[in-house]
Amino acid sequence: MKKKLFIYQNILLLILFSNLPFVTLYSTEIDPQNKITVDFLNQLPSNDYIIGPGDQLNIIISRDIDLSSTVTVDGEGTITLPRLERIYVNGLTINELNSILNEAYLKFLKFPAVETIVTKYRPIRVFVDGEVVNPGLQRLEGSLSFRESDNNKEAFVSTAEETSGKGELFFPTIFDAIRSSGGITQFSDLKNVQVIRKESISNGAGSITTTLNFEDLLLKGENRQNIRLYDSDIIKIPRKNQPNKNILTKAILSRLNPRFIDVFVSGRVNRPGLITLSRVSVLSDAIDMAGGAKVLKGPITFIRFESDGTVDKRKLRLTSKYRGKFRNPNLREGDVIIVGNSVLTAANEVIGDVTDPFIGIFSTYGLIKAISD
Repeated sequence: MKKKLFIYQNILLLILFSNLPFVTLYSTEIDPQNKITVDFLNQLPSNDYIIGPGDQLNIIISRDIDLSSTVTVDGEGTITLPRLERIYVNGLTINELNSILNEAYLKFLKFPAVETIVTKYRPIRVFVDGEVVNPGLQRLEGSLSFRESDNNKEAFVSTAEETSGKGELFFPTIFDAIRSSGGITQFSDLKNVQVIRKESISNGAGSITTTLNFEDLLLKGENRQNIRLYDSDIIKIPRKNQPNKNILTKAILSRLNPRFIDVFVSGRVNRPGLITLSRVSVLSDAIDMAGGAKVLKGPITFIRFESDGTVDKRKLRLTSKYRGKFRNPNLREGDVIIVGNSVLTAANEVIGDVTDPFIGIFSTYGLIKAISD
């Protein structure tokens, strides 16, 4: 009997220890310390929305609904409220405005309980600097409803979302700002994208800087790096020493970069003018799309205006080889290609310029002689 009991004990211990990881996992899941408590609701964003001209606000006074109103911040940063008349609100966050209004309305109500809701967000202006196609100031809509974003395919491509009483709202993100700037280049360092943002008055009204790995969004779909943008944000994208063509391809597929570009081709081609090409085209593709070079052609002048203000100017010989290399470079929006004259065509033009006046004189003489005869 004791022997059987000993065997049963060993079997029981074996089962217990063999299943220990599962027991531990289960106990972790039901641990009360890991449960979400009511304190979770008290989390507020560290960077609250800052009010500015153009915002539409719904200000609710719970103790006296007659004092509630919907107002738009004017160009001077002021609004007009019942009892308080015209007040200045530009630069305040929602929480700061609520706190000040609660204090101001104490003259008229014992417990005002003010609540402010942004019902329409103003357009924002952000500055995109560094290695993008068209750096500079970009204007983006402050928010769009689901229907507005669906009707306007060029508005927001990748967005931060929020559910409100009016349905889903979509807010501009880093993705949208870079796309508005024409997209990235093959030298864009997306692992070290800097965002500089204004602080609220309560936090000193200075600025804060954060660095994001935006490359993770394109390669891994890591959307946490694609943060919402606010008015006056500055985005800086450094330049890498070595090109990364793979990231450029990802940018095109994700619609961060446009699929097509426009370049200007002139000179000794059959159809000079503005040419629309695929984003992955090279110089020889542009000349082919322009009807090809004429038989008597000279060297090619390639001109590119870089994002830092410099000009890349090259003298090249036409070749369909070396795609993406120095002699046959990948094209960007706004590149200029000029197919020059050959020595023979240049000489012919000189002869034409010299002889044209004489041809005119002799033609006139022949006409007079024919009439007189």
